[in-house]
Amino acid sequence: MNAFEDIVALALEEEGFWIKKSVKIDISKSEKRKIGTPSMPRPEIDIVACNIKTKEIWFVEAKSFFDSPGVKFKDVNGENKKGAKRYKLFTNKFLRNIVTASLMKIFSEKGLILESFKPKYVLVAGKVCAQDEDDIKEYFYKKGWVFWSPSKLRGIITKMAEKGWEDNPVIITSKLLLRPKKLDTIARKTIRK
Repeated sequence: MNAFEDIVALALEEEGFWIKKSVKIDISKSEKRKIGTPSMPRPEIDIVACNIKTKEIWFVEAKSFFDSPGVKFKDVNGENKKGAKRYKLFTNKFLRNIVTASLMKIFSEKGLILESFKPKYVLVAGKVCAQDEDDIKEYFYKKGWVFWSPSKLRGIITKMAEKGWEDNPVIITSKLLLRPKKLDTIARKTIRK
């Protein structure tokens, strides 16, 4: 688990999801051969998030890419074969079907979801290649998937800055960096009293 995934997990919780991080999926040898990667290690989904109200289960890939050009459209849609390897959940339909069936069965048998819950595939990006964000949004919309852009994630984190005290590094950092000056002024006046 990395720090960006922790931030995404907290943002998902803020949006009404329960979450499970770093979920590994067992795939049989015959399924691995069908995928074309017989020696592939167990695939892992960064975050599985469930919203009881909407009856959706999200399979979330979190990509920070802060010190790089960012998420690229040609990688996400599979056009760039080398880059597509980082987005297997989105670019490999056979793998996606195996992962989905396996996770839906496991979570249903454990009583964590109902069989009627709908799976959604989600990409949360910390940085997107500047000219590609609109293309990624449109592509995900057409596929029925969910894309959280950096601005969407920033909006959720900004709301966290307005929350009451919580002993969480993400919320504390959001307060330090994003809290409106008005709240700082009120806090200083309170301290002086």
